[in-house]
Amino acid sequence: MKIGKYILWAVLFLLAAVAAGVGLYLYPAWKSAGAMEDRMSLSYRAFELEVELDREAIPAEQAQMFGILAGLTGIEEEALYRLSIKGGMEEDRIHFTVCPYGRTEPLFELYLSDDMKLINETMVYDAVRSHLAGRFGLLGYLMPVQEETVYLTLEQVEKLFGADLSAYTELRLQQARRSITAKEYFLLFAMMSREKQGEGYRFTLDTEEARLCFEVIYGGKADWARMELQAQNPADLLDKAGSAFPWLDQWLPGVEVRGLKSISFTLTPEERGTVTMPTNLASQEIVDTIAKLRGWIQETFGK
Repeated sequence: MKIGKYILWAVLFLLAAVAAGVGLYLYPAWKSAGAMEDRMSLSYRAFELEVELDREAIPAEQAQMFGILAGLTGIEEEALYRLSIKGGMEEDRIHFTVCPYGRTEPLFELYLSDDMKLINETMVYDAVRSHLAGRFGLLGYLMPVQEETVYLTLEQVEKLFGADLSAYTELRLQQARRSITAKEYFLLFAMMSREKQGEGYRFTLDTEEARLCFEVIYGGKADWARMELQAQNPADLLDKAGSAFPWLDQWLPGVEVRGLKSISFTLTPEERGTVTMPTNLASQEIVDTIAKLRGWIQETFGK
């Protein structure tokens, strides 16, 4: 009888030891999950994107618009299908710049909100003027230098280019739907490989098609968190992983993923940061000038 008790106590002791070991192993994941939830609840988030558009998948009118932009700016058309995007979002407002492949300066700057969608007209105008004036010296006199920065509405841009651009302005991260909970982070972190990073951890999940990584620092002088996602064929990724991780589509920007070949995405919540919508809108005279330029480039280059 005593032997049976000893065996029972031994089994219970081993189970308790295993449970304690599992608890000790999973504690960093749980603590990191709580810290990640806190950081991701901040109202401002900075992000960076590298995207490659699928030329065969985008609508013909958008492909035509890329051709017009290539002719106006002198940028290789293929470079317009590989874009670097940087910006930040706060509540329903978002600001970002877009840089075609191979360029060091952005070609586009956009501000988006539920009520207004604006694009920096001066930035595009300067790129067009620089290219065309270099090729056709007379245009340097016909296209005056703009002294101030003005913005066009999305509706004006769509009319100018005859294209529906709504799919490219839904860059929302869809944070309004719901936040990812600490429990969801914990379940994910528990399945990921981890590496100690100073006062925090780096959690990584690698597959043949995607790489997902979370970094979180806590307990030091400053809390910090970042999320990274790299994926080939993002649409396929959402189809396969959507049931297991229903929140994943909140992390992928709302750009039409079925038009993407690949995406590399980094998100970093920040204590300080704000997005203020511009109020300096372009006059009709500027809009008419751009419309004439578009007509001229189409006639000159057959675009």
